Amino acid sequence: MIDLKKIWQDVCQKIIGLEGVNAISYSVWIQPLKPVCVKDNELILLAPTQNMKHVVNRSYREPIKAALKSTGSFFTDIRIISEDETPFYTDEIAEYSEKESVAEERPSQFIARYTFDNFVVGESNKLAYHAAQSVAKSPGVSDNAYLSFNPLFLYGGVGLGKTHLLHSIGNYVNEHSPELKVLYTPTEQLTNDYVEAISNNRNEKGVFNLHAFREKYRTVDMLMLDDVQFLQKRTGLQEVVFHIFNDLYQAGKQIVLTSDRPPSEISTLEDRLRSRFEGGLIADIGTPNLEMRIAIVRKKMVLEKIAVNDDVVNYLAEHIDSNIRELEGSLAKVIFFAKLKGLPYPDIETAKEALKNSVQKKSGIDSSDILRAASEYFGIPQSDIISKKRTKDVVEARMIAIYIIYEMLSLPLVTIGQIFGGRDYSTIIHSRDKIASKIKQDPATARAVKDIKASVSE
Repeated sequence: MIDLKKIWQDVCQKIIGLEGVNAISYSVWIQPLKPVCVKDNELILLAPTQNMKHVVNRSYREPIKAALKSTGSFFTDIRIISEDETPFYTDEIAEYSEKESVAEERPSQFIARYTFDNFVVGESNKLAYHAAQSVAKSPGVSDNAYLSFNPLFLYGGVGLGKTHLLHSIGNYVNEHSPELKVLYTPTEQLTNDYVEAISNNRNEKGVFNLHAFREKYRTVDMLMLDDVQFLQKRTGLQEVVFHIFNDLYQAGKQIVLTSDRPPSEISTLEDRLRSRFEGGLIADIGTPNLEMRIAIVRKKMVLEKIAVNDDVVNYLAEHIDSNIRELEGSLAKVIFFAKLKGLPYPDIETAKEALKNSVQKKSGIDSSDILRAASEYFGIPQSDIISKKRTKDVVEARMIAIYIIYEMLSLPLVTIGQIFGGRDYSTIIHSRDKIASKIKQDPATARAVKDIKASVSE
């Protein structure tokens, strides 16, 4: 069955940036098109008006064909039709409408929009992404032991993409290996099931008892357990999970776990269960850097078929840096504010108005306070910190000051570059990201950042 929506979505992801297609032209002329059927190896796209049909044929036909070709599709061409031409395609439209409705009726545990294709990959998540792909393609025990990640343990903060990867695995397996039985469950649901099972009569048929509980969790080909940090302090449930884990693992079934922290930091987790969790691959999902946040906003624009100017994209990415979920929510808020004001797409002033409560400079602190604190901490003159000097101690102090200014003041990167002697955008990004990485590995760097922040906050 040809999934027209999926094919068109792939085309839309690839078309912005091709010659003659920017965000605005995409929003006005391409977004309204709807794939309705296939005929004679042509993808038939319905335009809302005759005028739109003529404009698309004249100006955007070739970019659409190029994007379609780049998806690897077998279609040889496209055809743009208007509403009054649909009677000539009645049978084909009816056929694809029927297939689409049947597909939509199939129940699924997984959110359809969460796929590997629309997951933005960067330095902070590439290990988790590739490991999840490997598990989806070869679940369970693999002939190549080094490619077998069982269990796969993904951890990271709220809104960084753990759930997206879980659902991507599930959607991939459902599509490519539909014979496999996959079960996704939050730990809270597992807890509720267990409580219900032990509350019911074990010998009574037709109720969810312990036997039914065991059947539910031990007879699957892949078990995805979300938020396993909630297992802590639940001794009885840990016992149950331990035996479920062993049964599945020994049967060669795939186990995927997520948490907001690594197994070693889940307090009161039994040692034997922690050992099982650590027996496969542990992959961290970190906070996305600026380039990745920009890519996330742009990807969201394509998926939701909305247009936003580059200055608004950059503003969002620079100021909303805590997690992906908040970034996407902020984009939706900016779009909503633009609609309330009757704008075709949001400008920078609308973005600032929409996010004024989210983006706030810390009261009473400016860059000179941070530079002064860094100068005093390292015993290096402020003039050296913002100069071109490249001695090791000066470079270290400079990068830490850049990082703290970015963290505490949420200034645009261009502005930070101007504070430090007109340094360019890439230099500021490098300094910020290097210190962010060193904080995790070097206690001295972490202590310096903490002490300087504390001194300017007093």
